Amino acid sequence: MRNKLYWGLGVLALCIIGATVFLVLKDQAEIRELKRQLAKDMQGHYHSDGTYHHGQHDEHESSANVPRDDVRETKPGNVPKVSSHIVPKKETPKPQPKKLYTGPLTFHEELLKTNPVKALRLQQEERGHWSAEWIPPFPTDDTEAQEFAKAIYLFEYYHHTFGDQFGTPEYEKETRIYAKASEDMKRMMNTVMSYPYGARKYDLLKLTWPHVDKYVVSTSKGNVNNHPSEYFGNPETRRQYKALGIWKY
Repeated sequence: MRNKLYWGLGVLALCIIGATVFLVLKDQAEIRELKRQLAKDMQGHYHSDGTYHHGQHDEHESSANVPRDDVRETKPGNVPKVSSHIVPKKETPKPQPKKLYTGPLTFHEELLKTNPVKALRLQQEERGHWSAEWIPPFPTDDTEAQEFAKAIYLFEYYHHTFGDQFGTPEYEKETRIYAKASEDMKRMMNTVMSYPYGARKYDLLKLTWPHVDKYVVSTSKGNVNNHPSEYFGNPETRRQYKALGIWKY
């Protein structure tokens, strides 16, 4: 009899413990759900018009339930601010180098007989080449400079204005003139390069600048007149250099 009583009390105790555990677990689950719902309600949401509202978004809310002039209270929260005075930086377009004229060149026949240096300068002006302003004004009695300029002039002319009628007398004549001008230019170039560093050498070399781009003879600052010269630069500085004998003139 006593054993039955003990068994009955044991079963009752187990039932009480089981019911207690069930209730505790149920209460904890409800508490977690309430916390999750509260957190969701506090997060807020954005409307399609860009305004920010606290509280849970009502999926069933429609424009029929909200007056047209209804103004909801909005709080910025952690919404990032966009500065209205920031203007995107515009890139300055880089100047494009001037394109050279590549059409047929004028043949300065009469001037080439009397002043080839001047003819060479006019040729570069017609091409739009940067070297035109750097060709020294050698006098007409400077036979070396005039002969060098004539060879360069003819080389440039037939290089840019060459006949396309192969086998014709005109084409053969142009070819012979071009070949002779090329040989004369190379021969005189070797002579000029043998001269000592000084004004004479570099004034003659300026006659060859129609063959090259500006950057080839420019310094890092873009200065192309960085050599002694009888025609370019400060005359007083040139006089002082001559007096000191720094360069051969």
